[in-house]
Amino acid sequence: MNRPSMCLAASATVLALTAAGCGGTGGSGDTASGSSGTKAAVTADQGVKHAQCMRENGLPGYPDPGQDGGATADLPERDSPEFTKARQACQSLEPPEKRPGTPENAELQRKMLMWAQCMRKNGVPNFPDPQDGRIRVNRGTIDADSPQFERAVRACRPLEAGGAEGTGG
Repeated sequence: MNRPSMCLAASATVLALTAAGCGGTGGSGDTASGSSGTKAAVTADQGVKHAQCMRENGLPGYPDPGQDGGATADLPERDSPEFTKARQACQSLEPPEKRPGTPENAELQRKMLMWAQCMRKNGVPNFPDPQDGRIRVNRGTIDADSPQFERAVRACRPLEAGGAEGTGG
């Protein structure tokens, strides 16, 4: 299936740009609270269950959360009948950060917007803003294998863990 763009999924703490050749495994670094660790484990488990449900409902290539290959270029478009059917069937298992209107989703959107702004500031002027919890990168406009792109990713990597953005160079 030929697609003019790739869709990069993002989590609340890590912008998974591994499909663009930019492996990121950042985390918040917070380990002080046992309850936050439990919440993270529950959310991760819920994400795996959601992914499994999506695969069982017509999207065999749907990736587990955090799995390398964050790109979903092999999946149908989000507004396709196949995706809509699977999403409706699995809505109850959807992790909070993927649900529209939740604080987790708003925080994810804010972090992704900061990432996009950082990428533009650091040499990738056509990097798009996030939409619907995803960043769609047009392959014809942005070369994710270019040194310029890789420098921008390195400069913006501190944002993955909630830190301040760096500068390229």
